Amino acid sequence: MKQDHTKTAVYTLLILGAVLLTACQTTETPIGASTTQTRGMAPARVDIRGSVVSSRYNEGQVVLEVESFSPSPNSRYNRAYVLVQPTAQMVGPDGQALSISELRQGQNVAIIMRGGGRGNFVGVGVARKVWVENQF
Repeated sequence: MKQDHTKTAVYTLLILGAVLLTACQTTETPIGASTTQTRGMAPARVDIRGSVVSSRYNEGQVVLEVESFSPSPNSRYNRAYVLVQPTAQMVGPDGQALSISELRQGQNVAIIMRGGGRGNFVGVGVARKVWVENQF
């Protein structure tokens, strides 16, 4: 009887250990893929990718007017008015975090908005994540 409980406990620990070891891999990154190469890069499909036409700062928030370079199937809007709050994630070209004060007119940005924003050709929304991209 004691031997049966010991075998059951050992098998349970082995199965639990195997599950924990395989559960550490996320579904977003394939096994063996390196995440250091694309760390500061925006995904291919975003809500708006373009140049900051104007920015207005008010009480710790910034409203960006972003105009797309050209119509693209990888960008949802041609023009967007985006509210960037201090809680939004902002990533620079080198992959390091940025602050709101570092967003300037003329920068190339890629933005994903909460809920995808509103509108057809002109989007209005709140930024969830902002990537500042290198100049072309």
